[in-house]
Amino acid sequence: MAKVCYCADDFAMNAEISDAIIQLIEQGALQATSCMTQSDLWETAAAKLKPFSDRVDIGLHLNLTHAFASGNLVFPLPMLIVRAWSASLNRELITQCIEEQWDLFVSVLGKQPDFIDGHQHIHQFPFIRDILLQLLKEKKFTGWIRNLQQPINPPPYRFKTRMLSALGSNSLAKACQTYHFNQNGQFAGIYDFKLTNYGELNQYWLANAKDHLLIMCHPALAQSNDQDPIQHARIQEYQYFCSAQFQLDCQQYGIQLTRLGAMQ
Repeated sequence: MAKVCYCADDFAMNAEISDAIIQLIEQGALQATSCMTQSDLWETAAAKLKPFSDRVDIGLHLNLTHAFASGNLVFPLPMLIVRAWSASLNRELITQCIEEQWDLFVSVLGKQPDFIDGHQHIHQFPFIRDILLQLLKEKKFTGWIRNLQQPINPPPYRFKTRMLSALGSNSLAKACQTYHFNQNGQFAGIYDFKLTNYGELNQYWLANAKDHLLIMCHPALAQSNDQDPIQHARIQEYQYFCSAQFQLDCQQYGIQLTRLGAMQ
């Protein structure tokens, strides 16, 4: 029986995302969620999440590419990639940004994150990961770090999956081993967000699951604005996780849903 952890990204980005994640945690469909602490909704959303801290892993979703009303440090993703690989980012600014997000997490939830990942996987980029891992060492971090080194590759999305994995997963894995930080094993959840049958894709991931599989997801309730480019995919994911089919799929493929932190 393979042990699998479903992790919902983007908690606190907006109310519809946060409410969907809370509901799915209550239903037992999710075992982890990663939080965007720069959001104006963070404290309110975190108050709803905190009672579940003994049931799910709660992590920091490190952000450098999504703009919040707070006026946080933001880069267009292509620019961030170029500047990270050319080491032309301002070390002081990046360090300050990471520390601020960490401090917002700890001050509201009263504990360190159970894990660290990144919005658009920016935590694995060179330069950024070096600053992050050094900070985590100083903080005596004992949680785990998301890694894309062992992706499950559905045929339609192999190029995207391999491309994202190539943006630093091997170097991150080696660095985590040096620092003695835990990581997930397999990784899944990458697709183009245009899929009409999310359930079939999920079945592919589960059919290829081994222990320590981390599946990234992005569920949400229907939103009142259309500014979210993956809004329809979020709703489809939420509907699947609420369905009897999700439970049947887990049973069919012999899946044990559990916190990744409990697997370490």
